[in-house]
Amino acid sequence: MPTKVELGFNLSANGIGNYLTLDDPVKGKLDDAAYPLAGDVLVDVTTTVREVSVRRGRSRTLEKFTAGLAQVTLDNRTRDYDPNYTSSPYSGSIVPRKQVRITRDAYPIYSGNVESWSWDYDLSGDATAEVRAVDGFASLAQADMTAGTAPGSTPGARIGTALTYAGWPTAARALATGNATLDADVIADGVNVLAYIQKVEQSEPGAFFMARDGVATFLSRSDLQDPTSGNVTFGVGGVPVIEYQAASLTDEMKNNVSVTWTNGSAVGGTVTASDATSIQSYGQFDYSLDTLLDDSLQAQRLADWLVSSYKDPKYRVDSVTVLLESLTTMQQGQVLDLELGDVVTVAMSLPNINAVGSAVSQVLSIDAIEHQIGIDRHFVTFTMSETTTGFVLDSSDFGVLNSNQLGF
Repeated sequence: MPTKVELGFNLSANGIGNYLTLDDPVKGKLDDAAYPLAGDVLVDVTTTVREVSVRRGRSRTLEKFTAGLAQVTLDNRTRDYDPNYTSSPYSGSIVPRKQVRITRDAYPIYSGNVESWSWDYDLSGDATAEVRAVDGFASLAQADMTAGTAPGSTPGARIGTALTYAGWPTAARALATGNATLDADVIADGVNVLAYIQKVEQSEPGAFFMARDGVATFLSRSDLQDPTSGNVTFGVGGVPVIEYQAASLTDEMKNNVSVTWTNGSAVGGTVTASDATSIQSYGQFDYSLDTLLDDSLQAQRLADWLVSSYKDPKYRVDSVTVLLESLTTMQQGQVLDLELGDVVTVAMSLPNINAVGSAVSQVLSIDAIEHQIGIDRHFVTFTMSETTTGFVLDSSDFGVLNSNQLGF
């Protein structure tokens, strides 16, 4: 299995490895640099891994990102992962909250912590242990802010303030500045950190998620509208895919939008935008957004942009799946290096399409990334939405006059 799975265990507690071990005549000497105090260390358990699944992201653009989840099935016939087996090298460490790291060819796939263990024992003699992990969203969801006033700022700075309340390390942050300006906000005691960050995220609107290496990441709306961010083509002339799905859904439509803006601890006001033609043609699709924007002008621009972008149903590529083992080394690197929010191109030439017209080609933003990994197969699925990029000079996709707004 090319994919590498590592779990956090306290090996020194069981006298394993060159770490300080209490009561050991050699490893138990204080101030001996050859046997440092270790605590938890990441242990490569790949040889016992049977299956891995990872999912990170959100269902669709404008929805909130959810916690990234991973599930690892381990061969447990030796009882190494049995908490009741005291001879296990990991005895005492088979508990929740230990670190999980999954990589392939040095590319991070997932970083999080164990949420739960479960065990399955078959009468045939087979035995497995299953690790379920969740990323840093879990700790943010359990942290609260204390009462105070957050000064007027950009979204990135405000998210940084919230992360500090949660004790999130500065070195594990990658926060864009953002384009909006937020009002000085009076924060009540006990406001949930994750909920507050997601309110800031929607005020931009941007994207806040845990990256594949565990870094708390915020992308501005400019980042999400950058057509060069992913720089990967799937399908014709690019990375081959084994499955392609498309859809046209009304549940993504928004043709009657209201947006609130903030004045200190109270709502400053509400603005609206709607499209009569869309409402007449498809019915009314309401959408309300509560923001921390500091004036009605910003709120109105946001409402207008939402209606302009989502008033009509759109045929879009929903997802593509690739098999890593069928790709070249360069293509594997391109796929593994993609991150949530990246912009990619999907160009599909299908038999039933070719018979009646040209191939499908769309520029899309990645909303979710899923890995399904077995002993000799590694599938990666990207779920996507159409990119809402502003006007781009000389672009065949975004440089067409009267078909897109200049930007937002």
